[in-house]
Formats: sequence, C-alpha cells, structure tokens
Amino acid sequence: MRTASLLLIALLVFSSNGYAAQTTQSAQGARIKAQVQKRGAGEKSKVRVTLGNGTMVKGYISKIEESSFDVNPNKTGQATSISYTDVQKIQGPGLSKGAKVGIVVAVAVGIVALVMGIGYEKAGF
Repeated sequence: MRTASLLLIALLVFSSNGYAAQTTQSAQGARIKAQVQKRGAGEKSKVRVTLGNGTMVKGYISKIEESSFDVNPNKTGQATSISYTDVQKIQGPGLSKGAKVGIVVAVAVGIVALVMGIGYEKAGF
C-alpha cells in the first residue's frame, strides 16, 4: 500500500511539472502572437527575433498565421517561417524603451554632476 501511494505521488508530481512547462510555453506563445499581430505585416514592420536555440532572424513580418509568422530578410527574398512557441524574444529595430530611459537618466546625472562641480569650484570649496 505504501509503495502504491509513493508511486501515485511521484506520478502526480511528474505529470504536473510537464503541465506547468507546457502552460508556460503556451502563455509565452500567446504573448509573442499578440506582439506580432500588434506590429502587423508589411515592409514597415521590421523585427529582430531571437529563437529559443539562440539564433537571431532579422527582417520584416511578411505573413501572420494562426500558429506561426514569416520573417522576410531585407536582402534575400527567402522568408523564414517561425512558430510562436519557438520565439524567445521579439524586438523592433533600434533600442528598447528601457535602454532609451537609461541613456536619458545617465545624461541627466552627468549634467547635474557637471553643474555641481562648476558651482563648487566657483564657491571655492
């Protein structure tokens, strides 16, 4: 009886871990799908897609389907079909908002430090 109980507990633990991983993967796929649909398809919807295996695909979204989307590189006409669940990260061209905010904050801190330094020098400190 005890062995059967332990076997049942092990079965429940392993099956729930698989379910959790599958749920997380499908949630990320849904998030990526929403981002792709928000960007839309066309030559103006340029993206950099980082896949789960670490490779990066650059180009524009040429086609959006139910379970995947196509990225067409600018130089070659060969589109790459990408499943939403294979995507680790998708970005537009240029810097992210976080990077832009960081740059602005760093410049502001530098200006304040420069002004304070000049003020202390003139005050004779």
